[in-house]
Order: sequence, then C-alpha cells, then structure tokens
Amino acid sequence: MDDNTFYAVNGPLTLLNILASLFLAFCLSCPRRGSEGLKPPLKILLGSLVFCTTIFLLSLIVDTCVWLAKRTVIQYVDPVVSFTKSTSMSASVWLNFFYYTQIVPAQQVIFIYMKKNIKIIIYCALFVDRVFFLFNLSVNISFAVFNSVQDNDSSTYTSTHDTAPGLYYTFLVCSYSKMIYEFLCLCIMVGSSCATVCYLRGHIKSMEQRGSPFTSPHLHNQMRVTITGISQGILYFICALWTLIGFFMTNLSSDFNVFYTVISFYMFGTTINLAVGQSVFRLRAADIFLQVQKAVRSLCG
Repeated sequence: MDDNTFYAVNGPLTLLNILASLFLAFCLSCPRRGSEGLKPPLKILLGSLVFCTTIFLLSLIVDTCVWLAKRTVIQYVDPVVSFTKSTSMSASVWLNFFYYTQIVPAQQVIFIYMKKNIKIIIYCALFVDRVFFLFNLSVNISFAVFNSVQDNDSSTYTSTHDTAPGLYYTFLVCSYSKMIYEFLCLCIMVGSSCATVCYLRGHIKSMEQRGSPFTSPHLHNQMRVTITGISQGILYFICALWTLIGFFMTNLSSDFNVFYTVISFYMFGTTINLAVGQSVFRLRAADIFLQVQKAVRSLCG
C-alpha cells in the first residue's frame, strides 16, 4: 500500500475512532442518572478495552508523525504500538469469554468453578496478560537500543547473535511466545463465541417446541450480546490470522501500511461493536441525541 492511500484511509478512520473512543470513555466515567452502574469485572473489562484502544490510536499517530519526520526513534515507538494493539485485542477476548460464562449454563465441574470464580479469573488473566506484554515490550525496546548502538559503532560491526546471544535468544523466545499466546486467545475467542451461539440456538428451539414467546428482555439482551460477540469474533479472527501469517511471512509483515490499516479497521469495528452491544453506551447516545434534538427545535422555534 502506498503512503497516500494509507493516509487517506487511516486519517479519517483514526479520527473517527478516537472521537468514538472518547465518547465511550465519557459514558463509563459519567453514567446516566438513575441507571444502575456497571459491576466488576465488566466495568474493568470495558474500561481496559476502551483505554487500550485509545492509547493504540494515539501511539499510531505518534508513530506516523515520527516516521514522517524521519526520526530514528521510530524503532522504539513501533513496539509501543504493537503493545497497545495486543492489550486491546486480549481485552476483547476476555470480555467475550466473560459473556460466555454469563450466558451459557455451566454443566461440567471446571466450568462451574470458573463461573463461580469468574471475577478472580478475569483479574488474574488481565494481570498476567499485562505483565507478559510489558515484559515483551521491554525486551523489544532493549533489542532496538542494542541494534541502534551497534549501527552507530563505525569501527566494527558484528551481529546481535554474536555480541549479545542472551538478548537475541530472549527476543526470539518472547516473539514466538507472543504468537503462541495470541493463537491461544484466538482459540478462546472462537470457542466461546461458538459455544454461546450453539447454546442460544438450542434454547430458542426448545422455546419454540414449548410455544413460549420470544418477548423476554433477558433473552433479547442475550441475543444482542451474542450477535455483537460473533461480530467481534469475526473481526478478531481476521486480525489475529493476519498477524500470525505476517509473523511468518517477511514480505507481508514488512508492509507496515497494510498491517496498521488492518489493525485500524479492527479497532474501529470493535468500537462500533461496543457502542451497539453495550446498553451503557447505546442508551447514553440516545439521551445525547434527544438533548441535541430538543436544542435544535428550541433554536428553530
């Protein structure tokens, strides 16, 4: 992808995504009056997802500005962009898994235990997840610093493999471990989405056989969450598959314009999914729209 196409696509997309993310952050920090606030771990998951997405977009802008300025510090900014991308994607995985545990009845012992202790499981998963990606980020930056020092040394040049084998192999282990972890997250996302769809399909069929009406608000809420979960699963599958393929194909991973465009579309789709699927965002948007409509009518009247 050439640079002009990259800017034409990602410029408006990033701007819209930032505005939408700021709106979601506003909804989380200032809930509607009289509405029941979000309970943990859902609030933590939504906050983490919105925060990580916003930081990714800002770091992407910084990365683009640094690249345009032809600054060598871009080798330090790229790992930050990758870090924020990974944390945002993993937050969507655990959000989808949380909804799976809330919708699908647990029958086996391990799932009954997970359902009863879902809070501590989510908190531990997010903590380990962040520590893992932070360590990966520190290794990537250290590797970039070492390579930069070597490039500036005009007297002799030796490969990182020869001069710092410990750092080199740590970098390789972290890179492959990250790909393995993202593959596991992909399995969790696809598995939880498929299990939720299968359960609701069987549940609706049983209701049809009993002649029960489909007017239950709880059922409608579950169906809406499931539909947005399927959409998020499809987005995640495409993005994660692209990342995994790009990791093993040098010619694909080297085109950062295409890579960041795919991630930007994923983030935008995730933001829209959140706005549509979560009542805290959807109802607040409806309130703002009504207030704007009243203001316009008063001015016109």
